[in-house]
Amino acid sequence: MRKNTGCNTSHGCPPQTSCDKAKTLRVDCDNVSSPPSGTDLTYNVADVDVPLAVVDLQVDVESDIDLPTPAREIKHMRRNVSLTQCKAIISSMNSGVVKVYVSGIVHKNIQYVEKCSGYVKDFSVDVPFTCIQPVDLFNYPSPELWSKKNSVKERRFIDKKGMGADNCTAGAYTYEYYNDPIECKLLFSSVNDIDLYKDFDNWGRFSRITEKMEVILTFKLLQKQQVNLGYCSAPEPALDESSSSSS
Repeated sequence: MRKNTGCNTSHGCPPQTSCDKAKTLRVDCDNVSSPPSGTDLTYNVADVDVPLAVVDLQVDVESDIDLPTPAREIKHMRRNVSLTQCKAIISSMNSGVVKVYVSGIVHKNIQYVEKCSGYVKDFSVDVPFTCIQPVDLFNYPSPELWSKKNSVKERRFIDKKGMGADNCTAGAYTYEYYNDPIECKLLFSSVNDIDLYKDFDNWGRFSRITEKMEVILTFKLLQKQQVNLGYCSAPEPALDESSSSSS
């Protein structure tokens, strides 16, 4: 018997399942980034998640969805957006710009009928999308420190006879710096689409839907940094005007 993988198991909440995978025909992207805002923290120095930018990413997707059976009418269609990847790499040409690699899916749940009367059929499909965008930063990321794993500077010792190198003893100096990555936090998503019904049969039923979607993603780019918050002095007490005038 198949093991239950529902939300109440010890494995946690499973991802949404799909019956099929759509064929993405075209993806176009555009973005506008804006400076982040935040509040002060209590301590003078702290490791905090520093917002580097808030990005509004527009993804234009065109895809084909093949229905398992011909449909007479779509009764309901639900859309959910989720990201499968959001990676940021600092540009080697401009430290104030990162290349953001975004991948995700639009999960569509389609309910339709095949004829004038009868049961409503349920069908789910994932529409994948991927795009790469350069994004301006408004807070600078931490400088990247490079590691050296393969060294040409070897450590050698003279042999016991003093005639050459000891072939049984050697060494080298390598080092690694562990940089904090730039992370993505999804804040908002929306789907604006149009559905074109195609491949009609003799009874006026269609079996293919061409989707043209505008997917809007708003996400924040964060990096953990050590921040010097500075010294905040207590405000001076206000002077009593009556006491100052009497004196």
